[in-house]
Amino acid sequence: MTKAYLESSAATVKETIDNIAELVQSLSEELIRWKPSADEWSVAQILSHLNEAIPYWVGEIKRIKQDASATWGRGLADETRLAAVAEAHVNALPTAELLAQLKTVPATVEHLFQHLDENDLSIVAPSRNPKFNGQPLQFIIDHLIVEHVQKHLGQIKRNVNKWNENK
Repeated sequence: MTKAYLESSAATVKETIDNIAELVQSLSEELIRWKPSADEWSVAQILSHLNEAIPYWVGEIKRIKQDASATWGRGLADETRLAAVAEAHVNALPTAELLAQLKTVPATVEHLFQHLDENDLSIVAPSRNPKFNGQPLQFIIDHLIVEHVQKHLGQIKRNVNKWNENK
């Protein structure tokens, strides 16, 4: 069960990242850099966020596996998280570079998952986020890695739809 679950989760991440890359490669640079509103990210910001966030959660899982007493997670105001989506930072990065980095994410995830077992998935460590406290490591995989990339694919599709509605 565990091996199949981890393989399926890794495959879902790879498929979703591949779908993101394929979609973004079909978009104009103008659309990729366009922000639908002041409160929404551009496609480029979403890519930069994924390039920072998914490796971050992989690292958190590794830390939890090594020391289940270590507090995991971060808030929305985390400086590293915010720096990854800062417009000045993102706009200085070529789309090709953002995509090349994104394409390395599935291998990072798969490598981690190959080193996890059933006991690891049930480890519970304290979380900085009270609503995540008491959740097992499997929660991080399901929600903060797999579901996370899927939600951002949906966000990119919404940006494209909004762009098309405005043109």
